[in-house]
Amino acid sequence: MILLLEHHKQAKREIVTRLQQLADVADQIGMVSLARDIRTNRIPKIEAERFHLVVLGEFNHGKSTFVNALLGADVLPAGITPTTAALNHVVWAPAPTARVVLTTGESKLLDPSAIKEWVTVAGGHASEVAYVELGYPSPLLTNNVTLVDTPGVNDLNEQRAEVTYGYVPRADAVVFLLDAGQALKESEREFLRSRVLESARDRLIFVLGKMDLLSADEKSAVIDYVRRGLADLVPDAPGGGPVMFPLAARDWLLRKDPASGMPALLEHLGTFLAQDRAQILLDNAAADASRTASYLGNNLGVRMAACAMDLAELEAKVDQVRAQLETSKRKLDELHVRIDAEAKAIKAQIALDLDAFAKAFVLALPDQIDAVDADDLKRYLPSFIEDKFKEWAELEGAKLAAMMERLAEEVISITNENLAAVTAAVADRLGPGDAPIDIRVDSFKYDVGVYAVGALGTTVMLFVNALAGGLLTLAAPILAIVLKSKIAGDVRKQAKEQVPRAVLGAAEAMKPHFDRCVDDFGKRLSEFVTGAGNTLYRGISEVLDRTIRERRERAGNTEGLKEATGEQLTHVLAIRTGLDHLRAGVWGSAEPGPDAATPASSKRDTGPDDGSN
Repeated sequence: MILLLEHHKQAKREIVTRLQQLADVADQIGMVSLARDIRTNRIPKIEAERFHLVVLGEFNHGKSTFVNALLGADVLPAGITPTTAALNHVVWAPAPTARVVLTTGESKLLDPSAIKEWVTVAGGHASEVAYVELGYPSPLLTNNVTLVDTPGVNDLNEQRAEVTYGYVPRADAVVFLLDAGQALKESEREFLRSRVLESARDRLIFVLGKMDLLSADEKSAVIDYVRRGLADLVPDAPGGGPVMFPLAARDWLLRKDPASGMPALLEHLGTFLAQDRAQILLDNAAADASRTASYLGNNLGVRMAACAMDLAELEAKVDQVRAQLETSKRKLDELHVRIDAEAKAIKAQIALDLDAFAKAFVLALPDQIDAVDADDLKRYLPSFIEDKFKEWAELEGAKLAAMMERLAEEVISITNENLAAVTAAVADRLGPGDAPIDIRVDSFKYDVGVYAVGALGTTVMLFVNALAGGLLTLAAPILAIVLKSKIAGDVRKQAKEQVPRAVLGAAEAMKPHFDRCVDDFGKRLSEFVTGAGNTLYRGISEVLDRTIRERRERAGNTEGLKEATGEQLTHVLAIRTGLDHLRAGVWGSAEPGPDAATPASSKRDTGPDDGSN
């Protein structure tokens, strides 16, 4: 695992080096915005990339013991009772460290001996803690691996939603821990079907723990049972079923027993993280750098063409280009009005849906109340209301995400068309025929779409899962009247009178939350439009400003400028070729890329020339 991750790290360094070279060239020709973006956004993003290994499992399945076995030491508290109450991020550090990040955003350093107080149920801090970050010098954690230990998936609270919708979709690998003594219970099957398989099917690794508690015959029977059960759950998995490793974590933790099953698991994790997933991460980083090189190269082409023009002719054409840019900017500004109007329409639709749901629910309540006896009414009424709200909110959340994704697609399409018209006009006036400017933002569609369905969905589902602790609290005083009633008839009477008010109040409390979701998304979409346009406009304006200034300073002597620009263009093309070669190497079709300054043949398409994302 360490060797494979080191190869990934080396490839990342190569990409970062090429990006630094591109930033230097951008500075030389006056594209300071691009240079700043490369240095402050793109390079740090690549350098800060982390592998997230998330561990899921029900209470009492030995999760903490398993994590400790992976780390090779007793880093997390473990025991026979439910322990983990907060998310634990374990990262590499030269010595044991600990800090707690609170829900307020504040963080405080902890003495490692005080960890138990903050990460366990008994500690009493669960409601205050967002997550606890532990540092430990484990080989598993080198090369930016973060191990995420989670509360039990049968812990029905908001943290479960955060794990499911926040961590699982962006995890590089998900380890689902099963207990050999009670493997694949119905609750686990349901959790996997409804919460995990859709978002993490190709990154899911099953571990069958506590194998040391079984006899040889029992081990064989349980392994066979679990393999068949997993094959039914994931019938389309390669090899007839998902990856599953029988494991005796305690045997590995105590004496590094090679028969524990841990060596095979560690080898698989290393291959998975450093090869399969890493290939995609490296390819994305190299492709982004290649698009940046293409964007810079196109602007160098414009600079070359400008050097060949008479200064008066150049100034006249630059004025025409600036007019075109202003027209384009006004058209993009109109999109902000469109986004605002569409966001208001979406909020109005959600409000109508919520009102319709609440009224229909209230109308149906009397028959539901009459259909059960008083004891069942008192016992199940709160959970019945909660379940109905959750069911509706999940469906409405999906509808909301779909509406926003459609809006995003429309806005992105219009933005692309507008920017394409600008680049075509600039290319016609200034660009050489064999190197027109061609900056597209199609790749933003993916990012914005992910935000619509992913981050928005996360926010909605966090809210849905928090209904019991938040929304229904508003209805608690009214429900309490019903629950305290002693006489059956009085129970029903109170329920029919008071519960509708509680339902309508709860529905009203949901509206601001959905409004915030829509407003936040609209803001993100507007920022995308502004950012895409400004990136193009600034890039073109900066290179033209620098070129005109240098032409005036040189008083007609352009040969030196042409020569320097030609060398810069050759250098940038070589960088792009090297990046293309590196991408081919990532997928096994070429050796590692040549030096960035040496041209090499490209073996892989780099996609659209996009310097804007």
